Amino acid sequence: MIFSGMSVGRAPSRMLVRGASRLCVLVAAAPVLLCGVSACSAVRDVVARASSAPTATGPPPAASQPPGPPLATASPLASAPLDPHDPGSVAVDCFTRWQSYDTRADSGPDAGLLRVRTCMTPDFFAQLGGERAATATEEPARGWLELRELGSRSTVEVLATSPLGGVDSTASGRVVLLLNVRRTTVSDRVGDRVETVSNPALTLLRQTDGTWLVAGADLANSYGDAPGR
Repeated sequence: MIFSGMSVGRAPSRMLVRGASRLCVLVAAAPVLLCGVSACSAVRDVVARASSAPTATGPPPAASQPPGPPLATASPLASAPLDPHDPGSVAVDCFTRWQSYDTRADSGPDAGLLRVRTCMTPDFFAQLGGERAATATEEPARGWLELRELGSRSTVEVLATSPLGGVDSTASGRVVLLLNVRRTTVSDRVGDRVETVSNPALTLLRQTDGTWLVAGADLANSYGDAPGR
């Protein structure tokens, strides 16, 4: 699956989320991106940023990252309890739960967003359509129901994280982390398996109590791999 969109370094007015709470699902045996008005399952227009976040989100667009590990064979980060005072821990936990889905159990395409409400800033959650999703009563769209019939589910693993540009800005109360991500999507049909890789960047802000929340996301793969481990 390819997430496309604008890089973090472009004009902030063009980077406001447009339904970014939905994931475009690719089924192996039927390689069609179900990205209609309501059939996309969790990130459509893939670039999302909190309106409260500062304009600058990292180094100039020309900045590059060292090569990361081979994503198809790399191991996911060791499992560890969530530490809300560690921006890296929050980024891994929040992104994994937000972007993974299981049509057999999830109520609809917004289930992932609702799962991570508490690890996002209120502004970012609302910008992604979370308030609407929390009160929605309509049935999921046809595309989601078709995926449910197939038993489609997708698991996201974060393989590595690194400060964007290699600069640790934790002391400033605002960090941008680059993630190496592998997604595995399967269904109940024999042979249905798609494995993809991506490099999203998450912006996190430190709160008054010292905890960190995700305040923005750029899923456009604009910065290369996070440094290898």
